[in-house]
Amino acid sequence: MRRFTSLLGIAAITVTLPVNATGVATATHETRPSPNTDLPTLVASVAEANQRVADIGADIQSKQEGFNKALVDTAAARDILATRQQELTASEQALTASQTDIDNAQSRFDQFAASMYMNGPSRALPLARSPEEILGAAATEQTLTLSFRQAEDNLHRTQTERANKVAAAQAARLRADEAAAEAQRRQDAAVAELTAVQQAFASQQTQLNTIVAQRDSARARLNEARPTTRATAPPSPGRAQPDSAPPPTQWDSATPPSGPDAGLWDTTLPMVPSANVAGDPIAIINAVLKIMATSGQLTADMGRKFLTKLGILSPASAAADPGITNGRIPRVYGQQASELVIRRAMSQLGVPYSWGGGNANGPARGIDQGANTVGFDCSGLMLYAFAGVGIKLDHYSGSQYNAGRKIPSAQMRRGDLIFYGPNASQHEAMYLGNGMMIEAPYTGSVVKISPVRSSGMTPYVTRLIEY
Repeated sequence: MRRFTSLLGIAAITVTLPVNATGVATATHETRPSPNTDLPTLVASVAEANQRVADIGADIQSKQEGFNKALVDTAAARDILATRQQELTASEQALTASQTDIDNAQSRFDQFAASMYMNGPSRALPLARSPEEILGAAATEQTLTLSFRQAEDNLHRTQTERANKVAAAQAARLRADEAAAEAQRRQDAAVAELTAVQQAFASQQTQLNTIVAQRDSARARLNEARPTTRATAPPSPGRAQPDSAPPPTQWDSATPPSGPDAGLWDTTLPMVPSANVAGDPIAIINAVLKIMATSGQLTADMGRKFLTKLGILSPASAAADPGITNGRIPRVYGQQASELVIRRAMSQLGVPYSWGGGNANGPARGIDQGANTVGFDCSGLMLYAFAGVGIKLDHYSGSQYNAGRKIPSAQMRRGDLIFYGPNASQHEAMYLGNGMMIEAPYTGSVVKISPVRSSGMTPYVTRLIEY
C-alpha cells in the first residue's frame, strides 16, 4: 500500500538571521530565538514525528494487504476443496455403479454354476450314433464350458474393478478430507489475521495520537522560536543584498486550504481503519469471499466478449472458450487492450477507498471500516481494470506482482503496474506515463492520479499486456 515519503524539508524551515550592516535598519522589531532553544533539535523532532507517522501508515497498509493475501489463500483452498469434493462424488458414483456390475456378473455366474451342477457332463456324447451327433454334442458341451468360464472371468474382472474403485474412492475421500482441513486452516489463519489487524489498528491509533501530540508540541515551540520579522539594512558598497526571508512553512499539511498538492503524499495522521467491526470474523470473511467469487465468471465473460470483438473468437465458439486471457492477448492487439484497461481504471476516479473493496464488476463493500464504503482498495482497482479484457487477478498486491513479466522500473511504460513495500506487500498503482500513476491509496482517500513515488518502490514493475 502506501509509503509516506514527503518529509518536511529541513531546508524549508531554515531560519534567516539578520545581517550586520553599517546602514540604518529599516525594521526595528525582531523575535529572536531563546538562547535555550535548539532549533535543529526542534526541526529534527518534527521530522522524526512525521517519519514515525509515515512508518505507521505504511504498516497499516501492509497489514491490510496481508489480510487480503489471507483471503486469497482461503478462497484458493476452498476452490481446491470444491474440486476434491466433486472428485469424491464422482468416485462414489462409480463405486455404486461397480456394485451393480458385480451383482449382475455374480448372478450370471451363479446361473451357469447351477446349470453345470444340475446337468453334469453332457450325456449326449456317449449316446451319439453318428459322427455328426458326436460333433454336435461336443460343441454343445464346449460352448457351455466356455460360457461358464466367461461368466467366471467376468465376475473376477468386475470384482477387481470394484476393488480398484473402492481404493480410488478411499483416496478421493482422503484428498477431500485433507482439502477440507487445509481450507479450515486457511480460514482460521484469515480469522486470526483479521483479529490481529483489528487489534493492531487499535494500538496504532493510540500510538498515532501520542506521536501527533508530540509533533504538534514540537511544531508549536519551533514556530515560537522562529523570527517573525527581520532587520534589514541598506546594501553597502561591495556587499551583496541578502536574500529575502523564506516564506512561512505550512507545517500542518492537513490544513485543507493550503495543503500539499493532491498528488503528493502528506505527512498527516493517516486514517486508521476501525477496529470495532460489527459481526463475526467468519461472517465477514464469507461475505468478502462471496463478492470475490463473482469476479472469476465476470472476468471470463468479459474476456470472451473482448476476444470476440477482436475477431479472435467466433460467436459460435465463444461459449466454449474459457474466456480468461492471461498471456493470450496477441501483441498486435496489446496496446488496444492496455488502453481499454487504463480507461476502466480512469473511469473510477473519485470513487472512495475501501479496504478489501472492488471486484471485476466494479466498486464493492470492503472489510472493517471499508464494510460501510462501496469502493476499491489498491489491488481491487487493478483487478477491476484488467478484468475488462479477461485478465484474471487475485485481490492481493503480492500476487499481482507475480502475475506478469517483470520489467526494471526505469523502463516502465503506460499500463505497467507499480508496487511498493517488501515483495510488493504494501501498495500498487498503474503507470499512466509522464511520471503519473493512478491509485486507490488509503482509507479516507479516493481513486486519484498522483505523481509516481520512487521511495519504497520495488525494483521491478509488472507488465501484464505485451505489445
